[in-house]
Amino acid sequence: MKQASTLVILGAGGHGKVVADAALARGHWSRVVATDRNPARCRGELLPGVILLPLDAALALDDADFHVAIGAAEARERESDLVAGRALATIVHPAATVSPHAVVEAGCFVAARAVLAPSAVLGRGVIVNHGAVVDHDAQVGAFTHVAPQAALGGGVQVGRGVLVGAGASVLPGLRVCDGVTLGAGAVVRAPILEPGVYAGVPARRVR
Repeated sequence: MKQASTLVILGAGGHGKVVADAALARGHWSRVVATDRNPARCRGELLPGVILLPLDAALALDDADFHVAIGAAEARERESDLVAGRALATIVHPAATVSPHAVVEAGCFVAARAVLAPSAVLGRGVIVNHGAVVDHDAQVGAFTHVAPQAALGGGVQVGRGVLVGAGASVLPGLRVCDGVTLGAGAVVRAPILEPGVYAGVPARRVR
């Protein structure tokens, strides 16, 4: 598929700025613009050179790839469905390390200093944030967010819509089911098979 000349970033919050910065650094698109469902955010520039367009105007662009830059999993999935039929761009910061043997599906974002090891698999719309590590053979479900400095060990299986909090770790070979939130700094030492919020060392369900 031919790459479009314009990238539209859907989401004009803080994560949108991070994605726009990475897209500019990558240099794959001649024009990067942004939009948001909140009209108050659709004025001026998201970053220097990244103009903000009204949502309708952005969605009407024909020669454009789209990237949904929203941190919350449910909202990211919902907005990805909004642009169904349009090309969902994956954006990898040039300072990230991604093995050529990793698999990265559409709509993912891989931030600076993140590492994807051989045979790691990212589902649709996954975020691997600054300095996070997804080790060999780990599988990350769609719309999961691996926050800054988090680490998924080799062979880990993480479900759909999971939040792996900043600095959290999942030890090799373990499974984390759909819909789990791991608190910052949590260490998963046993499989998590029930949705909920987990925190601590070792990680235990808190709600």
